[in-house]
Amino acid sequence: MVRCHMTSSKKTTFAVLGLLLTMCGAVGGFVVFLQPWRSCPDIDDSSAGCPATSGDQVLLILALFILIVGALFLVMSMKPERDHGYGS
Repeated sequence: MVRCHMTSSKKTTFAVLGLLLTMCGAVGGFVVFLQPWRSCPDIDDSSAGCPATSGDQVLLILALFILIVGALFLVMSMKPERDHGYGS
């Protein structure tokens, strides 16, 4: 009988890794979106109103990629075990 399933420890690892990556991606994306290190008094009083540079865009894309990878790990950790019925 061949079974294709994920062990409990692997599911836990995927869940923890997914949670950490999702949180890092969300917080990182939010911080990059707000741009607290930037000031542009000629354009806007808020730092979030300043135009983004290409480096800011790369950081935002990286944060969103990490968020998506984390979400995929979370989804993989919640997949139910499947018994394909081989030999049973």
